[in-house]
Order: sequence, then structure tokens, then C-alpha cells
Amino acid sequence: MKRVFRAGLMGVAAAVALSGSALAADYPTKPIEMIVAFAPGGGTDVAARSIASFMEKHLGGGARIAVINKPGAGGEIGWTAVAQAKPDGYTIGFINVPAINALVVEGKAKFKMDDFQPIANLVYDPGVLVVGKNSPYQSVKDLVEAAKAKPGSIAIGTSGAVGSSEHITILNFERLADVKLTHAPFGGTAPVRQAVLGGHIPAATMNLSEALQLSREGEIRVIGVMSEERSDYLKDAPTFREQGYDVVAGSSRGIAAPKGMPADIVAQLEAAVDKALNDPEYLEAAKKAEIPLHYLASGDYKAFLDKSTADLEATWKVSPWR
Repeated sequence: MKRVFRAGLMGVAAAVALSGSALAADYPTKPIEMIVAFAPGGGTDVAARSIASFMEKHLGGGARIAVINKPGAGGEIGWTAVAQAKPDGYTIGFINVPAINALVVEGKAKFKMDDFQPIANLVYDPGVLVVGKNSPYQSVKDLVEAAKAKPGSIAIGTSGAVGSSEHITILNFERLADVKLTHAPFGGTAPVRQAVLGGHIPAATMNLSEALQLSREGEIRVIGVMSEERSDYLKDAPTFREQGYDVVAGSSRGIAAPKGMPADIVAQLEAAVDKALNDPEYLEAAKKAEIPLHYLASGDYKAFLDKSTADLEATWKVSPWR
């Protein structure tokens, strides 16, 4: 009886394995949803829409990917939707580091980082500090001096919420510059840009790719870039380091899926991203859209996510940002 029972279990296991392989071989047989946890028009949305059609091309078989925006709660709504989706390959999404890790570290998220299967990282986008075209602040030093004269009087807008990457960067900047600023979260790039353009806030942080067009049009002024060196995309904008403040920060954007997705499907999605990022047509499109590409394959991306979470846990113990 034991031998028969074991043989039965082995048969079931083999059937499941064959079934999974068959599903992977036919994948995809219906549209794939790619969830973006922020509103249309921001850097993540642009990156998602630019890569989706090329992933379709390299998945083959008439693959279709629909980009679905689910903004709110600093990304938590969209990321929860990815984490809780059925791991069948038909729901994937963009995740943003360090914002997603911060939610987990704070205990605000309905998910853990282990609830995600990393596919690939695509982008590393440095942060910038911007002001309106008529602002009296010509440099980071100007803003710091004004903030020291009236502590808490200068509001810095962000596209995220409390605990977002921009908020954590502001806290770090406050510490380094010995100033007190006021965080003004807007929950999306489009509204915070409009607030700067309308003069409703004196300054804002966002990612470089999100500020380029308006900066070149002269509608906003980038007074500091949070990278080690000046960006090739905006060579006239000085870094924070050049101005005496050791602020280096940014956001990575990558694709993840719910934990438990079949390995064969993970491999197909990873290969599609890899091929897209080596596709001359996509590279030209990314260059035109000024998307700062930074590719990490699934394994390297997992290691990066783990380290980012560990670093934030260490920071939280010393200086919680709630």
C-alpha cells in the first residue's frame, strides 16, 4: 500500500510539473497586466509604458501588456495589488526602491518584500531639488540660508508620502545642512510639479527624468542634483556635493511579480526585459525619453532589494522617519 501511495504521489507531482511546463510553453495566452503604483505622467509610468511594447515583442506569440495605474498611499495600493495577485504570470508591476522598502520597514504595508518575485531592474533615476522660474533661490545654499533664518517656513514638496524616498532624503538633507524644513507630500509627480509651477510651494524634490522637460523650457530651475557627478542629461545643474552637501539619493524602478510564479515564466519575463534592453529600437526610444537605464537581472535585483531593505532597517532603528 505504501509503495502504491508513493507511486500515486509521484504521478501527481509529475503531472503538476508537466502541467506547469506546458503552461510556461504556451505563455502568455491572455493579456498581462503591468501595475504602476503611481499616477500617469510620472517617471515610473513613462518607464513602464516605454518597456511594455518591447516586452510584448520579445515575449512573442502575440503577447499583450496593459499598463494599469493604481496610485495612492505612497505606492502601497498598487504594490499590494501586485503582491496579492495570483502568481500565474498575468500580473506584474513596477516597484520603486527605496519607497517600497520604507513602507515595509515602517510596518505600514500589507505585504513583505519576500512577497515579491524580482524580475529585473530597469532604471536608476537620481533625485533633484527644483524651484520655480521666479524663485529667489539660485542655489541650495540660498535655500538653506532662508530656512535657517525662518526654521520650518520653507515647504518642500514631494511626489510621495511620509516615508517616501524623497521624504527620507529631505530628512537626511535637514541633518546635513542643520536646517528645519516642512515636508509637503502630494502623492504623485504631476501634482507636485503643478504646485511648483503655480508658486504654491517654494521648492520640490523629484527624480531627474521628471524635471528635465520643464527645466529645459525654463519653467523650473534645478538647483541641485543628488548624484555623485553631474548628469549628462542636464550638465549645467550642479550636484549637492559641489555645493557642500553630501546628498546622494535617487530611485530605482524595476519589475516584480507575486511570489510563487513558476520559474519558467519568471525566466521568460526576465529574458524579454533583457532582450528589450538590448534592442536598438528600444535603446533609441529610451534615449529620446531620457530614461536613465540601469539593468539588473533577477538574481542581482533580489540582492539589491535585500540590501536596500537592510539599510533602511538600520536607519529606522536610529532615526525613524514617521
